[in-house]
Amino acid sequence: MKVNIYTTILAAYIAYIPANLSASNIKIPMIGDTSSRYMSISQENKLGSIIYSQILGSFNLISDPLITSYVQMLGNRLLVSDYNSPIKYRFLVANNPTINAFATPGGVIVINSGLIRKTKTEAELASVLAHEIAHVKARHLSRMHEESSKVNISTALSVLATVIAGTYSTGVLGKTLITGQNVKAAQLTNFIREHEKEADRLAINILVNANINPKAMSDFFETLQKENDDRGALEFLRTHPLTENRISETLSLASKYKGNFTNDSFAYQFTSVKVSIEKINTKNFIKNYTYNAELTKASSGRIVDDYAYGLALIKEKKYKLGKEVLNDLLQILSNKNQLYIIKNYVSIALSEIYIKENKFNDAVELLESLNDIYPTDPTILYYLSHAYMKNKQYKMVISKLLPYVIEHKDHRLVLKISEAGYKLKEQSLGHEYRADYLKLLGSFTSAIKYYKLALQYNMKGKTIDERITSKIGEIKKLQKNKEIL
Repeated sequence: MKVNIYTTILAAYIAYIPANLSASNIKIPMIGDTSSRYMSISQENKLGSIIYSQILGSFNLISDPLITSYVQMLGNRLLVSDYNSPIKYRFLVANNPTINAFATPGGVIVINSGLIRKTKTEAELASVLAHEIAHVKARHLSRMHEESSKVNISTALSVLATVIAGTYSTGVLGKTLITGQNVKAAQLTNFIREHEKEADRLAINILVNANINPKAMSDFFETLQKENDDRGALEFLRTHPLTENRISETLSLASKYKGNFTNDSFAYQFTSVKVSIEKINTKNFIKNYTYNAELTKASSGRIVDDYAYGLALIKEKKYKLGKEVLNDLLQILSNKNQLYIIKNYVSIALSEIYIKENKFNDAVELLESLNDIYPTDPTILYYLSHAYMKNKQYKMVISKLLPYVIEHKDHRLVLKISEAGYKLKEQSLGHEYRADYLKLLGSFTSAIKYYKLALQYNMKGKTIDERITSKIGEIKKLQKNKEIL
């Protein structure tokens, strides 16, 4: 975590939190209830957008799109019965070994990488995501503000500061935030704790509607309770306190639902391997692992282990054997139609070996074949653009990514366009997309600097000048703390 940035946000903006926040004097409004005196849905979505950019710019997030796309996909699955939701949900993964998660108004949900490592199945991870979604659906966080509140940068930072202080321990954030500055954050934490049972009930329904085993919630609770001497587990228990009654109640509620629920998936297991590989002793793993492609053909259970073995070999720079293992795995997966999606994990790992061996053409060829099948998949676009950059195919980066980022604004892909523009000596393009990238991360002052540079270098006419000038105006409006509705 970038603790110094968190500390700055908290120290500067914690004073915005209403002092009279309490669980007893707040009634739960229904989403869409126009008579509610609390923050409107429109305000909440605007607030969520600003908070999202601040998190992108200040948190130490995992940027690997294989990991982030999976978590977003799982989150979207949980929202399947709420596809008309007025809230736009976004899911992020913080590069943090502790076991925790939090949600903010506007549907921004952040889980720690330690949580992925601690869960054993997709259903357990989904149960935590469902719990955080439930807090948003019940508007447990947005109710701290009146409907008349202005929704601007200060609002967003004050809300984010409160959530951070309520989620992470003072040991993580630093002693300067103890006592007075954390009082209002503690009020919010207590308020959320009062509504943990309600969030559990909603989460069970969310899991059932997504056809995911609802008993996974109590299973994960029991795991954490048994390991309450684990430092990572204690972090979660501090913000999500467990009792015997809470565990038994979630199990009792889940037991009322019958169905052919799913518990796990290869996509979850492969993602867990990706998250965990940097933390394990790969030298010992390689030494003790018995590799036999014939055994994998006979047992699907070995597919995940072989993938982990392949990644371990890459980490230890054993590329020749790594290619052999991954190619064998691709061959095995080609005969298992139901596993076609996770072939992408293996193909991308293989492309990474090609790049490390400076075989850029091979990497491009492999990733282009995936792009032909999944032309708008952001994960494949990211890795393909990376291979293009290594192969000095800068024009291909721009032609592939521009149509996608115009609509989706993926900050990682926007940055790739900027890098390609600079390589092509198209300074105006490079500066404009660097500014777009910084704007997406909430770095407004730096963004304006690059937009002005883009104007100086623009040689392509008035239309581009007007576009860039308009972008500068949008940022200046935000900087003046004007309402953004």
